[in-house]
Amino acid sequence: MEIRRPVLFLMAVFLLSAALSAAEQLPGTAPLTVRDDAGSIASAQVEQVIGYFRRRIEGAERLRDERWQPDFASPEAYERSVMPHRMNCRKMLGLVEGKGRIADAKSEPVAAGYGCRIERITIPILTGLSARGLLLVPDTSGRHPVVIICPDATIWPEQLAGLGGDAKPPLWLSDLLGRGASVYLPQSIERLHDHPYCKTTNNKDRRMILYRLGYCVGRTMPGLDVQDVLAAVDYLAGRSEVDPERVGLVGIGQGGMTALFIAALDRRIRATAVAGYFETHDRCSDEPVDRRLPGRLLEFGDAELAALVAPRALSIIRSSRSTISQQDMTHEVRRAARFYGGLKATDRLALRSDVAKEDVTTAAALVADALALPEPRSAVTLPEVSIPQDRARAVRDEHFEERMKYLRQLIDGSEAKRVKRWRIVERPASEFKEIKADMLADYRKLVGEVPTEGRSLRPRTELALTADKYKAYRVMLDVAEGVELYGNLLVPKGIEGRAPAVIAQHGLSGTPEMVTGLGQTKDTVYHEFGRALAESGYVVFAPLLVHRNPVKGLNDQVRLADAAGMMRVAMPVAKTQRAIDFLQTLPFVDAERIGYYGLSYGGYSALWITPLVDRAKVIIPSGHFNDWRSKITADYTGTSYLRHPHEDFYNWDVLHRFTHVELIAMMARRPVCIEFGQRDGITTPEWTAYAWKQLVAVRDHLGLTDRIELAHYDGTHEIHGVLALDFLNRFLRPERTAGRDGDPLVEYVLDDRDETRITGQLWIPSGAKQFRGMAIRLSRVGKPGPLEIRFGTTSGKQDIGVATLPADAAPPSQRTWCPLQIGPQAIRPGQLIYFEIACAKGSAPANNYIVYGPRPLGGKHWGSRFELSYRVLTDRPEDALPSD
Repeated sequence: MEIRRPVLFLMAVFLLSAALSAAEQLPGTAPLTVRDDAGSIASAQVEQVIGYFRRRIEGAERLRDERWQPDFASPEAYERSVMPHRMNCRKMLGLVEGKGRIADAKSEPVAAGYGCRIERITIPILTGLSARGLLLVPDTSGRHPVVIICPDATIWPEQLAGLGGDAKPPLWLSDLLGRGASVYLPQSIERLHDHPYCKTTNNKDRRMILYRLGYCVGRTMPGLDVQDVLAAVDYLAGRSEVDPERVGLVGIGQGGMTALFIAALDRRIRATAVAGYFETHDRCSDEPVDRRLPGRLLEFGDAELAALVAPRALSIIRSSRSTISQQDMTHEVRRAARFYGGLKATDRLALRSDVAKEDVTTAAALVADALALPEPRSAVTLPEVSIPQDRARAVRDEHFEERMKYLRQLIDGSEAKRVKRWRIVERPASEFKEIKADMLADYRKLVGEVPTEGRSLRPRTELALTADKYKAYRVMLDVAEGVELYGNLLVPKGIEGRAPAVIAQHGLSGTPEMVTGLGQTKDTVYHEFGRALAESGYVVFAPLLVHRNPVKGLNDQVRLADAAGMMRVAMPVAKTQRAIDFLQTLPFVDAERIGYYGLSYGGYSALWITPLVDRAKVIIPSGHFNDWRSKITADYTGTSYLRHPHEDFYNWDVLHRFTHVELIAMMARRPVCIEFGQRDGITTPEWTAYAWKQLVAVRDHLGLTDRIELAHYDGTHEIHGVLALDFLNRFLRPERTAGRDGDPLVEYVLDDRDETRITGQLWIPSGAKQFRGMAIRLSRVGKPGPLEIRFGTTSGKQDIGVATLPADAAPPSQRTWCPLQIGPQAIRPGQLIYFEIACAKGSAPANNYIVYGPRPLGGKHWGSRFELSYRVLTDRPEDALPSD
């Protein structure tokens, strides 16, 4: 068959392009065709993760259908079958058994009018915590029903009842009183920014503040609302004029959520109307964050809450102007109908979607009819009273402040409970294996899982740069259904055998390129530490984390993951596992020597990911380790996350279970080096010191003194890189000569002042049997006294030996390697040896030594802990004294 020349030409071009493409990718991988255009990869991957969690939520409905299999044989059998769900609902809300006494409730008369009176009610719940509300009681004889009205989150009782300013009492209120029902208006917490503390927390509203303070100690904002109204039901049911068999409930908007949960929990509620709330909640990330409930959609959609209400009367109301979709509401009502149908009570589940607006009028009328209230026999005139705004505001403020104080008490007591929970230091170190297993099981349950087993990595790569010491590739991997992982891979040239690898992680709004330097034109806080690692011989993979601004993308992930019973970090755990899967497939990577090093949100990731990723053998969290309790709840410093917009740090009951100390304990016996800059604005020196003291107690108790270190330097929120590289070398390249050097070098003046003495530690490489001292880079100014170095098994000791260097052994004005040798001492590989270097005589600037050390990637060396250039001298030939 004849092929025309244009076709042959096109085929040749195609084959040439394919050959070029193949030449530009990593062997054994497919070509990467995606290009990063102004963060398009990052944006796409954020949407991928959000889409994944949305699919998990969609799948949760099927799980609920399978989980909810009630017994419809009889009302009693039904109740027994759903009771475990009712108990789980209480647990999810964070409800606690009240220790207050209903008998101690107080009723303060407010006003009386023709046919009714108004009382202000205060009901003790817990020590220092009371429910509050207004009670309007009709002047009728005998016992009468009571209707509780839970308003939306911008309204308080005085406003709802028209008792303030120029407002008039609403007709629905007169109607209920005229039909012989008492009306209770509970005091809640408003979604308003009108308390001084809102300004303290960067304009967070009252409900968001309490949600944040409560969620981390096992309390929820909906739970606080529900607890108040449940206490009110207890109180009202005990009043002599109230018929406890006829309690009705109305909820509007946020109050609709409260009403639905109360009716689900308290069988004394005979009729409930919910307006402006009932729906699927598949897009819970668009709802107010104070509605957050842990793992809610795994067990409780609104239909399942309705199942706990059944067979009692429940009316669902939606107006034509509602923000809730008709489809979502109808779908959920149909799901609820199976429970009412099974109980042959279909007529007690009503849907009204033809109302003009979602206000109390329709809902109150439906509840009144369900309670069989009679038509009004006489007009009720509410008292002509106007409660001063400052009085109503004082009650609102007291209610808010009381709850804030209660939650802060829980926060203050969380550390003692957490310590008691695990008892790491109190129990013998021999029992830590069991303790750790329990901790990991609890942590896995909290984090959740993104399954990846059996899924192909499908690696795609593109050569992006060939530098003097390494090649850089862009990489894309498959993680889970619809989710990919992008990153930069740096491969050092001249690898012999298999090299260790490091996952180098950026932080919030960072990119892999900031870590690797690929295409960068200016320095960042990462100081291209991935590139520095590659130049020192490490294979480096810098993955893209989807911790990116704008904040909503991150917060959406948090909300959706939480509703599906997971922490957002479950996805980064899966991505990190896939990154390691990929590294372990590479023929030039040592699969057993992979480390993790991250700054800022990368430091957060190092702490929260690696307890569940045991293939990460060495962990370096930088710019993040702190006292987690203070970090997420303190209000006296701008660095507290309480002032920040991110929700990622507020995980369910976390302060009673895990802080950074427990996270690192779960990594044991893997080595951990905490990099901390003294002027790092992400934390405070006090917070880091506090957490470090706790960690040291755990470290020493478990015999991990040589495996958990603090790399403290003079710097800000940035990579330092010197002690961290030492630490990586010690555990990932123990066969190499122990030491460090660099180009460029920085200088340190050493004279006879005590404050200039240099202290530090070194480690013994594998294969060495004798320690013979160390060599350091020196030069001399003038005629100082001899240099002395003490070696010890612990800091401050000299039990290994003392070496002396005469002044004339250090050349003037010329840096050189100078040996400080001792008689051979038996040592073991990996052993830490502490040293102190002092000058016997001489003062700068005339008579002193200049000690040289590698310039840090960022920050400065910390005074007498100057990280000097050194080389350990042992009996191994490769550790012989270097020559310049």
